[in-house]
Amino acid sequence: FQHYYITNNLRLNELIMSSFKNAAQAQRRTHRERSQPAHRKKFGLLEKHKDYIVRAKDFNKKKKIVKQLRTIADDKNPDEYYRGMIKSGTVDGKHKTEKDNSLSAEALKLFKTQDANYLQVKLQAEKQKILKLQNVLHDTRHEKVNSHTIFVDSDSELESFNPEEFEAPVKREQQPSEVHKALCKMKKQQYSLLRLRVERAESLGQAAAKLKLQRTIAASKGSVKKTVDEETGTVTYKWRKQRAR
Repeated sequence: FQHYYITNNLRLNELIMSSFKNAAQAQRRTHRERSQPAHRKKFGLLEKHKDYIVRAKDFNKKKKIVKQLRTIADDKNPDEYYRGMIKSGTVDGKHKTEKDNSLSAEALKLFKTQDANYLQVKLQAEKQKILKLQNVLHDTRHEKVNSHTIFVDSDSELESFNPEEFEAPVKREQQPSEVHKALCKMKKQQYSLLRLRVERAESLGQAAAKLKLQRTIAASKGSVKKTVDEETGTVTYKWRKQRAR
């Protein structure tokens, strides 16, 4: 009983002391940060210690970068040379590189032909993949009739097969929620993949058509007239009519 009495008194004293501390904190003056003096208002807000930490870290970071660049410049070999030095330079503070026109017109034409062939190969591959996905999924452009093919092991089973007694596959409403969610997620991924492949095929077709147009313009012997539609921005090329010989 004496131990119980002492424990209760200690708890009571702790409660009394904590209440005194809370009362003292309530009456304590609210701390307010010192503002910028009136005669220094033109310099903006008074910098605090946390602001100084951010500014010092940024300063030391830039100082370290400058030191590394100075070390690289000091260790550079003055006799170092590579071909890009005579093909590039600084103009008005901007780095510019001269175009290399050493290739002949025949070589450029050959390169563009190879590029066009590569684009055609990639375009055909994309079309095959798109066709394969469209055969698996229900494409909105073509109405697809659902059908269920059943395979049997022998001719006798084929003769005795009764479609009415056959157990149909599980309907969507009868599927578990986990299976239904997984199938919906897989279907969504397949449609997203189909959309990306269609967009890529369109971009490849546009690039191939652009290369073909460039090859045609380069191979044309007569003058080519270029017209631009101001409203749509469409570029049109017209060739002068020539008599076939």
